[in-house]
Amino acid sequence: MKPRTVTAGVSLVRHVILIMGAIIMFGPFLWMLLTAVKSVAEASAFPPTLWPRVWEWGNFVRVFEVVPFGTFYWNSTISTLLATAGQIGTSALAGYAFARLRFWGRDTLFFILLTALLIPFQVIMAPLVGVLSTLHWLNTYTGLIVPNVPSIFGTFLFRQFFMGIPIELEEAARMDGAGRLRILYSVVMPLSLPVVAAFGILSFLYNWNNLFYQLLVVSRTHMMTLPLGLTEFNNQYAESSFNLLMAASTLAVAPILVVYFWLQRYFIEGIALSGVK
Repeated sequence: MKPRTVTAGVSLVRHVILIMGAIIMFGPFLWMLLTAVKSVAEASAFPPTLWPRVWEWGNFVRVFEVVPFGTFYWNSTISTLLATAGQIGTSALAGYAFARLRFWGRDTLFFILLTALLIPFQVIMAPLVGVLSTLHWLNTYTGLIVPNVPSIFGTFLFRQFFMGIPIELEEAARMDGAGRLRILYSVVMPLSLPVVAAFGILSFLYNWNNLFYQLLVVSRTHMMTLPLGLTEFNNQYAESSFNLLMAASTLAVAPILVVYFWLQRYFIEGIALSGVK
Protein backbone atom coordinates (compact mmCIF):
# COMPACT_ATOMS: atom_id res chain seq x y z
CA MET A 1 0.00 0.00 0.00
CA LYS A 2 1.36 3.39 -0.98
CA PRO A 3 2.24 5.86 1.82
CA ARG A 4 -0.07 8.45 0.29
CA THR A 5 -3.00 6.01 0.44
CA VAL A 6 -2.23 5.18 4.07
CA THR A 7 -2.09 8.88 4.95
CA ALA A 8 -5.43 9.51 3.23
CA GLY A 9 -7.01 6.59 5.10
CA VAL A 10 -5.73 7.82 8.46
CA SER A 11 -6.99 11.34 7.69
CA LEU A 12 -10.43 9.97 6.77
CA VAL A 13 -10.70 7.97 10.00
CA ARG A 14 -9.60 11.01 12.00
CA HIS A 15 -12.24 13.21 10.38
CA VAL A 16 -14.97 10.60 10.92
CA ILE A 17 -14.08 10.39 14.62
CA LEU A 18 -14.07 14.18 14.96
CA ILE A 19 -17.44 14.50 13.19
CA MET A 20 -18.98 11.84 15.45
CA GLY A 21 -17.57 13.60 18.50
CA ALA A 22 -19.00 16.93 17.32
CA ILE A 23 -22.44 15.35 16.83
CA ILE A 24 -22.33 13.81 20.32
CA MET A 25 -21.29 17.12 21.87
CA PHE A 26 -23.85 19.19 19.94
CA GLY A 27 -26.71 16.71 20.43
CA PRO A 28 -27.81 17.83 23.94
CA PHE A 29 -27.77 21.49 22.92
CA LEU A 30 -29.89 20.73 19.83
CA TRP A 31 -32.35 18.77 21.98
CA MET A 32 -32.59 21.66 24.45
CA LEU A 33 -33.21 24.19 21.66
CA LEU A 34 -35.89 22.08 19.94
CA THR A 35 -37.64 21.32 23.24
CA ALA A 36 -37.66 25.04 24.04
CA VAL A 37 -40.00 25.70 21.08
CA LYS A 38 -42.40 22.82 21.72
CA SER A 39 -45.79 22.94 23.42
CA VAL A 40 -46.20 21.59 26.95
CA ALA A 41 -47.93 18.44 25.73
CA GLU A 42 -45.35 17.71 23.06
CA ALA A 43 -42.41 18.37 25.39
CA SER A 44 -43.84 15.86 27.88
CA ALA A 45 -44.90 13.25 25.31
CA PHE A 46 -43.54 9.70 25.38
CA PRO A 47 -41.92 8.51 23.26
CA PRO A 48 -40.39 11.94 22.68
CA THR A 49 -40.21 13.54 19.25
CA LEU A 50 -37.21 15.42 17.89
CA TRP A 51 -38.81 18.06 15.66
CA PRO A 52 -41.74 20.07 17.05
CA ARG A 53 -45.03 19.87 15.18
CA VAL A 54 -45.80 23.48 16.10
CA TRP A 55 -42.96 25.92 16.77
CA GLU A 56 -43.83 27.81 19.98
CA TRP A 57 -41.42 30.77 19.81
CA GLY A 58 -43.50 32.54 22.44
CA ASN A 59 -41.98 30.27 25.08
CA PHE A 60 -38.99 32.59 25.26
CA VAL A 61 -41.30 35.48 26.13
CA ARG A 62 -43.37 33.51 28.64
CA VAL A 63 -40.24 32.70 30.64
CA PHE A 64 -40.03 36.38 31.65
CA GLU A 65 -43.69 36.32 32.68
CA VAL A 66 -43.50 33.22 34.90
CA VAL A 67 -40.38 34.23 36.89
CA PRO A 68 -38.38 37.48 37.22
CA PHE A 69 -35.98 36.24 34.55
CA GLY A 70 -34.97 39.78 33.60
CA THR A 71 -33.71 40.35 37.15
CA PHE A 72 -31.74 37.10 37.05
CA TYR A 73 -30.20 38.11 33.73
CA TRP A 74 -29.25 41.55 35.00
CA ASN A 75 -27.64 40.20 38.16
CA SER A 76 -25.63 37.62 36.22
CA THR A 77 -24.53 40.16 33.61
CA ILE A 78 -23.37 42.77 36.13
CA SER A 79 -21.59 40.36 38.46
CA THR A 80 -19.97 38.39 35.63
CA LEU A 81 -18.71 41.37 33.64
CA LEU A 82 -17.26 43.15 36.69
CA ALA A 83 -15.70 39.99 38.12
CA THR A 84 -14.20 39.11 34.73
CA ALA A 85 -12.79 42.61 34.26
CA GLY A 86 -11.35 42.49 37.77
CA GLN A 87 -9.76 39.11 37.16
CA ILE A 88 -8.15 40.26 33.92
CA GLY A 89 -6.80 43.45 35.51
CA THR A 90 -5.39 41.89 38.67
CA SER A 91 -4.04 38.83 36.85
CA ALA A 92 -2.23 41.03 34.33
CA LEU A 93 -0.62 43.08 37.10
CA ALA A 94 0.40 40.02 39.13
CA GLY A 95 1.54 38.10 36.07
CA TYR A 96 3.73 40.99 34.92
CA ALA A 97 5.25 41.29 38.39
CA PHE A 98 6.17 37.61 38.49
CA ALA A 99 7.47 37.67 34.91
CA ARG A 100 9.55 40.86 34.93
CA LEU A 101 10.14 42.26 38.41
CA ARG A 102 13.01 41.03 40.57
CA PHE A 103 12.24 40.91 44.27
CA TRP A 104 13.14 38.71 47.23
CA GLY A 105 11.08 35.51 47.48
CA ARG A 106 9.46 35.93 44.07
CA ASP A 107 9.77 32.30 42.98
CA THR A 108 8.82 30.99 46.42
CA LEU A 109 5.71 33.17 46.52
CA PHE A 110 4.74 32.03 43.03
CA PHE A 111 5.16 28.41 44.09
CA ILE A 112 2.92 29.01 47.12
CA LEU A 113 0.26 30.55 44.87
CA LEU A 114 0.31 27.55 42.55
CA THR A 115 0.10 25.23 45.53
CA ALA A 116 -3.03 27.07 46.68
CA LEU A 117 -4.76 25.80 43.53
CA LEU A 118 -4.74 22.35 45.12
CA ILE A 119 -6.91 23.49 48.06
CA PRO A 120 -10.58 22.54 47.45
CA PHE A 121 -13.09 25.36 47.71
CA GLN A 122 -15.03 23.35 50.29
CA VAL A 123 -12.14 23.83 52.73
CA ILE A 124 -12.46 27.64 52.74
CA MET A 125 -16.21 27.73 52.21
CA ALA A 126 -17.24 28.18 55.87
CA PRO A 127 -14.60 30.84 56.73
CA LEU A 128 -15.44 32.74 53.54
CA VAL A 129 -19.15 32.86 54.32
CA GLY A 130 -18.31 33.99 57.87
CA VAL A 131 -16.17 36.85 56.58
CA LEU A 132 -18.84 37.92 54.07
CA SER A 133 -21.48 37.83 56.79
CA THR A 134 -19.32 39.98 59.08
CA LEU A 135 -18.82 42.51 56.27
CA HIS A 136 -22.58 42.42 55.48
CA TRP A 137 -21.79 41.37 51.91
CA LEU A 138 -24.30 38.54 51.68
CA ASN A 139 -27.07 39.18 49.14
CA THR A 140 -25.09 42.06 47.62
CA TYR A 141 -23.24 42.67 44.36
CA THR A 142 -20.09 43.25 46.39
CA GLY A 143 -20.27 39.74 47.81
CA LEU A 144 -20.85 38.27 44.36
CA ILE A 145 -17.98 40.15 42.72
CA VAL A 146 -15.10 41.00 45.06
CA PRO A 147 -14.16 37.48 46.31
CA ASN A 148 -14.00 36.29 42.68
CA VAL A 149 -11.63 39.03 41.49
CA PRO A 150 -8.27 37.38 42.44
CA SER A 151 -7.31 34.51 40.13
CA ILE A 152 -4.23 32.33 40.62
CA PHE A 153 -4.82 30.58 37.31
CA GLY A 154 -5.03 33.94 35.54
CA THR A 155 -1.79 35.06 37.16
CA PHE A 156 -0.07 31.90 35.93
CA LEU A 157 -1.49 32.28 32.41
CA PHE A 158 -0.42 35.92 32.05
CA ARG A 159 3.02 35.22 33.52
CA GLN A 160 3.65 32.48 30.98
CA PHE A 161 2.61 34.74 28.12
CA PHE A 162 4.59 37.77 29.31
CA MET A 163 7.75 35.68 29.58
CA GLY A 164 7.50 35.03 25.85
CA ILE A 165 7.46 38.73 24.92
CA PRO A 166 10.93 40.06 23.97
CA ILE A 167 12.38 42.14 26.79
CA GLU A 168 13.94 44.50 24.23
CA LEU A 169 10.54 46.05 23.54
CA GLU A 170 10.21 47.07 27.18
CA GLU A 171 13.78 48.30 27.37
CA ALA A 172 13.16 50.57 24.39
CA ALA A 173 10.09 52.02 26.10
CA ARG A 174 12.05 52.49 29.31
CA MET A 175 14.70 54.45 27.43
CA ASP A 176 11.92 56.79 26.28
CA GLY A 177 11.03 57.44 29.92
CA ALA A 178 8.08 55.08 30.36
CA GLY A 179 7.47 53.59 33.80
CA ARG A 180 6.44 50.05 34.64
CA LEU A 181 2.70 50.66 34.47
CA ARG A 182 3.01 52.65 31.25
CA ILE A 183 5.06 49.84 29.69
CA LEU A 184 2.51 47.27 30.82
CA TYR A 185 -0.55 49.00 29.43
CA SER A 186 1.01 50.70 26.39
CA VAL A 187 3.46 48.04 25.20
CA VAL A 188 2.80 44.66 26.79
CA MET A 189 -1.00 44.53 26.93
CA PRO A 190 -1.56 45.45 23.24
CA LEU A 191 0.64 42.46 22.38
CA SER A 192 -1.30 40.23 24.78
CA LEU A 193 -4.77 40.33 23.21
CA PRO A 194 -4.78 36.55 22.55
CA VAL A 195 -4.18 35.66 26.20
CA VAL A 196 -6.61 38.37 27.35
CA ALA A 197 -9.29 36.84 25.12
CA ALA A 198 -8.45 33.29 26.21
CA PHE A 199 -8.55 34.08 29.90
CA GLY A 200 -11.53 36.39 29.43
CA ILE A 201 -13.60 33.55 27.98
CA LEU A 202 -12.59 31.14 30.73
CA SER A 203 -13.25 33.75 33.41
CA PHE A 204 -16.60 34.75 31.90
CA LEU A 205 -17.66 31.10 31.72
CA TYR A 206 -16.60 30.44 35.31
CA ASN A 207 -18.31 33.50 36.78
CA TRP A 208 -21.48 33.02 34.70
CA ASN A 209 -21.95 29.40 35.84
CA ASN A 210 -20.54 29.58 39.38
CA LEU A 211 -23.66 28.10 41.00
CA PHE A 212 -22.02 26.74 44.15
CA TYR A 213 -20.52 30.06 45.23
CA GLN A 214 -23.65 32.02 44.31
CA LEU A 215 -25.73 29.58 46.34
CA LEU A 216 -23.64 30.44 49.41
CA VAL A 217 -23.84 34.20 48.96
CA VAL A 218 -27.39 34.75 47.69
CA SER A 219 -30.66 33.71 49.31
CA ARG A 220 -33.06 36.47 48.20
CA THR A 221 -34.92 36.46 44.90
CA HIS A 222 -33.99 40.00 43.88
CA MET A 223 -30.27 39.09 43.98
CA MET A 224 -30.49 35.68 42.30
CA THR A 225 -28.38 35.04 39.22
CA LEU A 226 -29.29 32.84 36.26
CA PRO A 227 -27.93 29.55 37.70
CA LEU A 228 -29.89 30.15 40.92
CA GLY A 229 -32.95 31.27 38.97
CA LEU A 230 -32.86 28.13 36.80
CA THR A 231 -32.56 25.96 39.90
CA GLU A 232 -35.57 27.70 41.45
CA PHE A 233 -37.49 27.42 38.16
CA ASN A 234 -36.65 23.71 37.95
CA ASN A 235 -37.93 23.09 41.48
CA GLN A 236 -41.25 24.81 40.83
CA TYR A 237 -42.13 24.32 37.14
CA ALA A 238 -40.05 21.43 35.74
CA GLU A 239 -42.95 18.95 35.67
CA SER A 240 -45.64 21.32 34.38
CA SER A 241 -43.54 23.56 32.10
CA PHE A 242 -40.57 21.54 30.89
CA ASN A 243 -40.56 23.45 27.60
CA LEU A 244 -40.22 26.77 29.46
CA LEU A 245 -37.33 25.33 31.49
CA MET A 246 -35.53 24.49 28.24
CA ALA A 247 -36.31 27.95 26.88
CA ALA A 248 -34.82 29.52 30.02
CA SER A 249 -31.76 27.27 29.74
CA THR A 250 -31.30 28.30 26.10
CA LEU A 251 -31.40 31.98 27.05
CA ALA A 252 -28.88 31.32 29.82
CA VAL A 253 -26.45 29.59 27.45
CA ALA A 254 -26.76 32.17 24.66
CA PRO A 255 -24.31 34.79 26.08
CA ILE A 256 -21.61 32.15 26.55
CA LEU A 257 -21.92 31.05 22.92
CA VAL A 258 -21.85 34.65 21.69
CA VAL A 259 -18.70 35.46 23.69
CA TYR A 260 -16.94 32.28 22.58
CA PHE A 261 -17.71 32.60 18.85
CA TRP A 262 -16.78 36.28 18.98
CA LEU A 263 -13.37 35.59 20.55
CA GLN A 264 -12.65 31.99 19.53
CA ARG A 265 -9.76 32.91 17.22
CA TYR A 266 -7.99 34.77 20.02
CA PHE A 267 -8.92 32.02 22.50
CA ILE A 268 -7.21 29.27 20.50
CA GLU A 269 -4.20 31.46 19.76
CA GLY A 270 -3.84 32.51 23.40
CA ILE A 271 -4.00 28.94 24.72
CA ALA A 272 -1.40 27.81 22.17
CA LEU A 273 1.01 30.66 22.80
CA SER A 274 0.66 30.53 26.60
CA GLY A 275 1.61 26.86 26.63
CA VAL A 276 4.78 27.22 24.54
CA LYS A 277 6.98 28.23 27.49
